[in-house]
Amino acid sequence: MYIIRHAQPASQEPGYDGGPNPPLGQRGLVQAERVGAQMKKWGVDRLYSSSMQRTLETARPIYEQTGVPWHVWPAISETDRRGWPRIRERLAAGETIGWSAEDRLRHEHPNHVPLGALRERFGVFTADQPFDWPDQWWQPLTNETREQAYQRAEDSIRHLLQRHEHEDVRIAIVCHGALGSILLTLLAGSPPCDHNLFSQAHAAISAVDIRDGHTQIKFVNYVGHLPEDEITEGVEFGLGGF
Repeated sequence: MYIIRHAQPASQEPGYDGGPNPPLGQRGLVQAERVGAQMKKWGVDRLYSSSMQRTLETARPIYEQTGVPWHVWPAISETDRRGWPRIRERLAAGETIGWSAEDRLRHEHPNHVPLGALRERFGVFTADQPFDWPDQWWQPLTNETREQAYQRAEDSIRHLLQRHEHEDVRIAIVCHGALGSILLTLLAGSPPCDHNLFSQAHAAISAVDIRDGHTQIKFVNYVGHLPEDEITEGVEFGLGGF
């Protein structure tokens, strides 16, 4: 199982004035092509991605260069881990956590892309998430607790393992910094935490081997497919080009 962080989004480039669901920037598009070439070199049999624009644009070159089936699951979209402590404080104070006016405004932003438009733009993928969480194709999960984020990540892993049980299959999962760390934390058997236990640069690849009920973290934060001047964010805490 390869867990891949999306390439650099346009929101991290000067002059970005879009919303909270950005596409890739110019550097990110180059990084994404390099990820596609690396996955073609290593080999992959199935491709999964979240439904956010930056992951779809990172997954597309993998699909184009490998031709493997591409599945889009909203449940592996990003979470707002920096908001977890504040949410706990609000819950402890007896406050009801729900959608705020700001949440609704962000949810209705033009960068919220309907499923039909996603299919038209990105071509062939299968929308076949096997459980109802989240119930939108993209939503700002600003009111998601740590427990909820870990639960949907755990649900995603469980359904992936059930779907590919008894198969010798190589799976690529294109997701996000925080959600990718949660997936790796669960697969490593570590307890939940508020910080990113596993840091990944943009377009970095981590690999987990799952055989006969045993899980082994093979490597984390591989960026050997990226030239040094194209590596952005997260390198100092990971294994770099290891």
